[in-house]
Amino acid sequence: MFFRKITTKKNGREYVYVKLIENYRQAGKVKQRVIANFGSMENLSADRINYLIASLKKLHNEVTTSSNDEIPLELLTKANDIKDVIKNCQIKRSMLPIFGETMYEIAEAMLLKAIMAGEVKKPVQEVCKDLGLVESTSLQFYNIMKRLGQSDVKEALLKNRIFFESGNENNHKITIIHIFKSYFEGQSFNVDTTNNVYLPENYRKPIYIAMALNYQGKLLDYECAEEIKEVPGLVNCLFSKFKKYLNGEFVVLDEENCIKRSTGFLVAKKILENSNQLTIEDEKVLKTNRYSQISDNKIKEIKARLARVSAGLETLKADVLVGKIKKETMIRKKAEQVIKTNQCEGLVSYNYSEAKQLFSYSVKEEILKQKQHTRSQELWRVAGPMIGKIKDLNDLHIQTDQFYQITDQLNIPPINLYVDYHYSPEIISGHIQLEILKAQVKSAMKQIGLGGDAII
Repeated sequence: MFFRKITTKKNGREYVYVKLIENYRQAGKVKQRVIANFGSMENLSADRINYLIASLKKLHNEVTTSSNDEIPLELLTKANDIKDVIKNCQIKRSMLPIFGETMYEIAEAMLLKAIMAGEVKKPVQEVCKDLGLVESTSLQFYNIMKRLGQSDVKEALLKNRIFFESGNENNHKITIIHIFKSYFEGQSFNVDTTNNVYLPENYRKPIYIAMALNYQGKLLDYECAEEIKEVPGLVNCLFSKFKKYLNGEFVVLDEENCIKRSTGFLVAKKILENSNQLTIEDEKVLKTNRYSQISDNKIKEIKARLARVSAGLETLKADVLVGKIKKETMIRKKAEQVIKTNQCEGLVSYNYSEAKQLFSYSVKEEILKQKQHTRSQELWRVAGPMIGKIKDLNDLHIQTDQFYQITDQLNIPPINLYVDYHYSPEIISGHIQLEILKAQVKSAMKQIGLGGDAII
């Protein structure tokens, strides 16, 4: 199909029309026919063309959703296992009194979706329905996300993590508060003068997070703010909250260098590699393991391999679609061969529906993120007399790298005009809480051999 401008004359005036033309074959000859008439060029403004492009993209997504975003069958059998883990982690026990049965079911479905299909870009209510988890509205999911970031829910989940994750015998251990800058990423839509929605726009908002971890590096609680000047208040808030439950020392890893004075806790400042102060034997030096991004060249190499896999699987997908390959064993053999040849084992999953004769595949984004990061050691100098305690914290794993970029899990983008209202501080806070819950459940899954990585 293609567009063609057609010029006609009427009453001595020239008119230019735009029509969508399709080629077709009849009686052995190629002919053309008009599929749609888009009217006069005079009426086709840039905004209207943008709207048309957006509409066609939306239609394309609707047509291809069943194949591109089809949920692999293995997800359906995984859900019940993860529900048991959530129950055993005491998460359900903490949240049920606050949410009630109906709303808890929606909250649990949202957590399951984040664990199993966090990278699927469909609206959360559609993914949860596809997974057979719950049928609910986008507004209910939005309100649940908002509740997750509110103080009473945070308090209930904090108690769970302190007493279930850490145990009463560890109340005298050191607690870490890590300060860092993060970005929340979402999407919105713009509108033209006639209120027609067109072209999505990316939304990116910087935030500051103070994340609390126990001596084992497990996530406990958090506070977040939009301005760096608010960060000292966040730390004081966390410190006051934790002193109700814990008797140990507190060390703040001040990555943003924003804590000037402290009361009741010790502040650690990052040591530069070439610093003259650096001596490994110095007992006031704290060693932590962090995860940083690998080189651009290595990332390009991984992406190139994935591109070759995508090309190979697209060819296979086309062969299945036209009926060239029908045997499931042959389809799986070819898919495995493409993935293995390009060294992408574990990075790409695929699914074949014999009933629908459809083949689909997807990149495991979370595993891809892990492969794009490498572990490194960072050194911090602690201000204060804490020589004996510091030794216990050497080689601590600071598992906060997943919070440096937080992605919208609702996928119900607003009109551009209301984007800051839609992605309110409570909603962003709820996303942080969801990520902590996700990490908590995945850690428990690994301990019992269920694996902790998303299947999609």
